[in-house]
Amino acid sequence: MQKNLTVYLADDHHIVAKGIASLIRTINGVEEIRLFANGKDLYDACTQKLPDVVFLDIDMPVWDGRKTLVALKQHFPQLHCIILSMNNEKAIVDDCIEKGAGGYLNKDCTELELQEAIFSKDAVYFSKEVLINVSGYHRKEKTSGFSLAEPFTERELEILALLCEGLSPKEIAEKIFLSPRTVETHKKNIMHKMDVNSIGKLISIALKNNLIK
Repeated sequence: MQKNLTVYLADDHHIVAKGIASLIRTINGVEEIRLFANGKDLYDACTQKLPDVVFLDIDMPVWDGRKTLVALKQHFPQLHCIILSMNNEKAIVDDCIEKGAGGYLNKDCTELELQEAIFSKDAVYFSKEVLINVSGYHRKEKTSGFSLAEPFTERELEILALLCEGLSPKEIAEKIFLSPRTVETHKKNIMHKMDVNSIGKLISIALKNNLIK
């Protein structure tokens, strides 16, 4: 895990930005975080000192998130840029990913999702809430080497699809008439085959690689 990371965050809602920043500061490996009220100020700061990771809100004055994203990727193509917004419309998510965003998170995301997005450099990362809202959206891993350790069983595929709909293991157990313990066992087997350690990552890879129908 990379250490001593510098993170820039652009969001014109000061209280919201401070709350998100407080979560990011608790993530192991983050050394510095700077806040900006709009994308232009963040971009100008990048020309002076390039951070490791950038978080951008979509709706901001002066330069909005998408305009800022385009400018950043044009001049700093390797910069890891993540959209952090309450707007999860598929067209906007699609547009941001096409413009080079390395992740798209809902502002209600968890601290773990923030951490995974920061350190996810080999795949576009989506928070669970975004994936649920745009479940028809599929995008391949940036690298083409994803493969399962072994094929899913029919039951595992059924449970994987329900996990991607946002159901908890308990809700899945009630829906398909299995015990919660059995569903948990299937979930662990699915995660093992996909080589992931979080539900957010599981859902992200499943949708982006068309593992569910």
